[in-house]
Amino acid sequence: MRKFLITIILISMVLPSGIFPAFGKSDTIKFDFEDDAKGWDIPDWAYNHRDYKSKEVLISDKKALEGEKSLEVVCDFPGNVWAAVIIERKKDMDLSDYDTISASIYLPRKAPRGFYKARFILTVGVGWHFIEMRHPVDLIPGRWNTVKAKLEKSEEGETQWKGRGEKRLYKHIDQIKKIGLRIEYDAAPPHRVGSRYRGPIYIDNIIIEK
Repeated sequence: MRKFLITIILISMVLPSGIFPAFGKSDTIKFDFEDDAKGWDIPDWAYNHRDYKSKEVLISDKKALEGEKSLEVVCDFPGNVWAAVIIERKKDMDLSDYDTISASIYLPRKAPRGFYKARFILTVGVGWHFIEMRHPVDLIPGRWNTVKAKLEKSEEGETQWKGRGEKRLYKHIDQIKKIGLRIEYDAAPPHRVGSRYRGPIYIDNIIIEK
């Protein structure tokens, strides 16, 4: 065993960076919520923010895309103002080897149509920079909706994330501090007002993959 470890170390010293394989790093990071929330929760600040209407988060067997359970977020959207709910997972992560991040979201049929959007939010780098998806995804009640974005790993090409200069995602893709998923009730009075929705939103299969 000792000889094997020495051989591995010697090979890693000889091979150029990027050729030596990374051990223990899965091709897919998946949160399916079959057992527990895996660190996903409503952040404390959201309970005291007037625009955020998260009431509770729990593991539920009422709805699931796969398996038997999902993450249920209980909300109370008044309908006459912009409002949102958010869940976050606070944990240092290196996503430099990954290509996409996605989640599945279900709104019950009774939820007002034409108002819901969702986007990922990342907090990155030693400066804890706030970066979010440039364009949110529309959510249709009564069906599972997929929110997906490419993870920016270079300065080339178009980005799906808001951020300039030091706040560009590719500069900090190996220093992810928090991953958030925000669901918005996009009311804009007086011209765009809906009805109140008080009830669950289901989230399943948050996936980060190569």
